[in-house]
Amino acid sequence: MNKTGKIIICLSVLILVLLWGFFLQVYGEGEILKISSQEELDFFELFNLDERDDGEYYTMVDDEGNTIMKTARHLHQGDSFIGSDDELFEVYKVEDNIAYARQAESAPALSPSLTGLRRGIFNYLPALEFPVIFQREGEEEKTIGILHSHGAESYVPSDGSESIPEGGGILKVGETFASHLEGEGIEVIHSQETHVPHDSGAYLRSRRTAEELLKENPDAIFDVHRDAVPPEEYLAEIEGEERVQITLVVGRQNQNAANNQEFAEGLKKIADERYPNLIRGILMAQGNYNQDLNPRKLLLEVGSHENEREDAEESIGLFAEVASTFLYDTEAGGEQRGALPDSPSGAGGIAFGRVLGLIFLALLAAAAFLLISTGSMEELKAKVKNFAQREFSTQRDDSDRDEGE
Repeated sequence: MNKTGKIIICLSVLILVLLWGFFLQVYGEGEILKISSQEELDFFELFNLDERDDGEYYTMVDDEGNTIMKTARHLHQGDSFIGSDDELFEVYKVEDNIAYARQAESAPALSPSLTGLRRGIFNYLPALEFPVIFQREGEEEKTIGILHSHGAESYVPSDGSESIPEGGGILKVGETFASHLEGEGIEVIHSQETHVPHDSGAYLRSRRTAEELLKENPDAIFDVHRDAVPPEEYLAEIEGEERVQITLVVGRQNQNAANNQEFAEGLKKIADERYPNLIRGILMAQGNYNQDLNPRKLLLEVGSHENEREDAEESIGLFAEVASTFLYDTEAGGEQRGALPDSPSGAGGIAFGRVLGLIFLALLAAAAFLLISTGSMEELKAKVKNFAQREFSTQRDDSDRDEGE
């Protein structure tokens, strides 16, 4: 093959690699991981109502038909659930109201410094997105944000209705959460916005609220909800009493998913040590939930619509202690707070990380170009060695001339 042909091939490889890098920035395992514009987010949310509005719910079952969990959130193939016993199940099929799941190998969440595909040969390649570390100012300050994307949600036994448009019982659960956090010495920014109606646009409206909370530089943001399944689904023995459980929800369709999951797992670990069964599990569901805004933004399901609100308030009080302990009294929590990549709405972080990822791809393509143009690895090594020798020799000659002058 002549030199021109080799150059054409190498340029084609370079273009394909860069396109592949762009694809991986946007897609991962068949799902959108990065919503790059408000217009795309609008379109996505418009056609992806996150919860069922027909009064029904999904039951996740294993291959033997045993119930794993129930949720009013829409379940899709690829969603997964880590139960209170830390067993991981992944949904492989959804038919009607049944989500069929198989137990998967338990694996730690992806490192905050690694994103990208999780299977096949891509596991052996460096990630294409590198978080940039920004040291927070005023580390002694403790701040947590609370909001309610579905602020009309209520608890029927206590509030008389499952939904109160002017402000549901879930706001009182948020107030109790805030009060207990403040008792831990934490400043709390609690938004009372209801973001009604409870439709596919609720997360667009609450996104603006979350962005306002981010201006206060919180250490974490919690979006407090309640589920809509039978009440017994959220009841368990906690500290010798029957109490309401809490589900942590992570949206798979955002570039912070690995960080959000790691945050959820850290909280669950502390809760399991202090209040076993308080955390019902961690649901990794298809959705965004505005978690792309911050790597420590979680959605909480505090009980269900047919549980007593007072019981939900009691459990969220316990969770406040868990959140405080993890964020401010553990090494893992401290690392997450101190090494925070900027959110897409802020300056730098994620965007600069993408630049580094593309630089890596360009270097990879350049290496491929050199390998193809030289014909073999041995010849490539020889050319690199000769180039280095010539460069160092030239530098020495220039240095000798400077000294002679």
